[in-house]
Amino acid sequence: MSIFHRSGEASLMQNPHNYGYDDVLKASTSMGTASVQADKVVNVRMSESEHTLLKAYCASLNRSMQDVLRDFALMEIQKQHNFCRIVRSLMEEHGVDQDPRAKKPCAGYSCYYCRHAEACKDGETDLLFIPRQELREMVTEECSYILNFDGSSIEAPIRVG
Repeated sequence: MSIFHRSGEASLMQNPHNYGYDDVLKASTSMGTASVQADKVVNVRMSESEHTLLKAYCASLNRSMQDVLRDFALMEIQKQHNFCRIVRSLMEEHGVDQDPRAKKPCAGYSCYYCRHAEACKDGETDLLFIPRQELREMVTEECSYILNFDGSSIEAPIRVG
């Protein structure tokens, strides 16, 4: 068992193979962590190639794997709030407010590339995805239509012929 400090907060880390729940509970109680907000850690198993892909993707965003996985997982749950009574109830029960972006069809990974991501996250705009300028060089030819998005729609144009 070890203690590490992050941003002034003490967190208890446990190796579940070496310590039982009772040991961790005793240690956390004796250290007074009950009054300290501790981050929870979730381990995700993936293949070496999946890990390498995730790591490279996160590096391209200049974000940590932890942040990206958290963002993606929570946004998927948030999106379910709109139509699932169970998720709505769970979010209320656990005091998790709905993210204003979750009602938008563009919510998800595109938020990383959107011009108004912060305003959207703060609930200050109803606009849909508008790509940032630096996205121009990354977009594939078959999806280049997204570069013309003005925030009113995220639908692909109808192709005639």
